[in-house]
Amino acid sequence: MPSSGALAGKRNAALALVGFATAARVSELAALDLAAVVETEHGYDVTVYRKRVRKHTTNAVLYGTDPATCPVRALRTYLAALAAAGRTEGPVFLRVDRWDRLAPPMTRGGRIIGDPAGRMTAEAAAEAIERLAVAAGLSGDWSGHSLRRGFATAARAAGHDPLEIARAGGWVDGSRVLARYMDDVDRVKNSPLVGIGL
Repeated sequence: MPSSGALAGKRNAALALVGFATAARVSELAALDLAAVVETEHGYDVTVYRKRVRKHTTNAVLYGTDPATCPVRALRTYLAALAAAGRTEGPVFLRVDRWDRLAPPMTRGGRIIGDPAGRMTAEAAAEAIERLAVAAGLSGDWSGHSLRRGFATAARAAGHDPLEIARAGGWVDGSRVLARYMDDVDRVKNSPLVGIGL
């Protein structure tokens, strides 16, 4: 009987929470290496290569107020599990099979396929996010991109400056996509109906 996936659960929690905290695309999370994750007194500095804008951004991943959704705690727990399995370099997010084996070799027709280091694919990362949303009972359509959009929407709703949101998420200046996310928040927050006593 396969295990319940303790290692996969730790990986998925770190994947979702770090993905949200860095406004990363699933392809950017899948490409992340351990060398790009540095523990600091504030939590972690995570350097993400933003393929679309062809530059690296270093994001400060801070402690959350709720331990259950804290990206620092989730990442630390997962990295400790990786270290215990002898993984201290290479990809951050690795394949885990249904028996909770880390980065098992994959073959097709007797030939080795997939990343030899065991790196997750962007598709596998997106599927993990979708499964987490279903398990949490969240409604709506969820995908790997939901982390990125969710970060922008939540940051704007919390009153953060759009320029700082764009810089943190690696959006290009004047991004129309980011502007649409802001409009979704601002049309309610800035409605002329707010504060008029209705």
